[in-house]
Amino acid sequence: MPEALLQTGALTRRFGALAAVDGVSLAFAEGRVHAVIGPNGAGKSTFLNLLSGELRATGGLIHFRGADVTRATPDRLSRMGVGRTYQTANLFPELSCGDCVWLAAQSRLPSSMLFFRPAERYAQVGVRAARALEWCGLAERGRAIAGQLSYGEQRQLEIAMMLATEPSLLLLDEPLAGLGHDEALRIVELLRRVARGRTVVLVEHDMDAVFSISDSVTVLVDGRVLATGSPSEIRASPAVREAYLGEEIP
Repeated sequence: MPEALLQTGALTRRFGALAAVDGVSLAFAEGRVHAVIGPNGAGKSTFLNLLSGELRATGGLIHFRGADVTRATPDRLSRMGVGRTYQTANLFPELSCGDCVWLAAQSRLPSSMLFFRPAERYAQVGVRAARALEWCGLAERGRAIAGQLSYGEQRQLEIAMMLATEPSLLLLDEPLAGLGHDEALRIVELLRRVARGRTVVLVEHDMDAVFSISDSVTVLVDGRVLATGSPSEIRASPAVREAYLGEEIP
């Protein structure tokens, strides 16, 4: 079994009396895709926000590459190699696709005094940005304005921006949300390519996509872990079926 890149121990987040995430202990193996699923209100996005530093844990621990990052800020985690996408595509809508990805790639440069140099001299940034656009099927769309893309293309661009930072851990929050059938199929194929050799924590409601992409699946219910296992184990679990209130699990 690959070594865990990310681990949580009794991770908890309370909002008043409500425990949105309640004592979650999980290990995310390096180079694997680990999906986190559950009914609406199960705490999935809150859990992802804790992992990305956008929410502060009420209790418990988060370790990334063996370091305690429980109270790390989002910018520190990003510099450490944590990438994140959101339920709604998070872009610079007035900039071109090329500029959006350039800015993401440039964020990895050391900042000390380098701001005095012209940005166009950073050849490595340009290579990284171009590679991310090509990887996500947007090589011919570099001059297109981000806000004018179709929603599926905006999803592709958001993933390209994340990849341009060269993360070792990808946190994907419902990447298929709001997409039509054809766009969703295109993003699923992109996710398969992106996931090769990378560590991915995937929150998604599309069970077909989850079971086709993931190596491991965890089910959250009311902020707690109900079950963790392979896609086939989770698909066959009576407890998981009951948690989904009779919804069909493919």
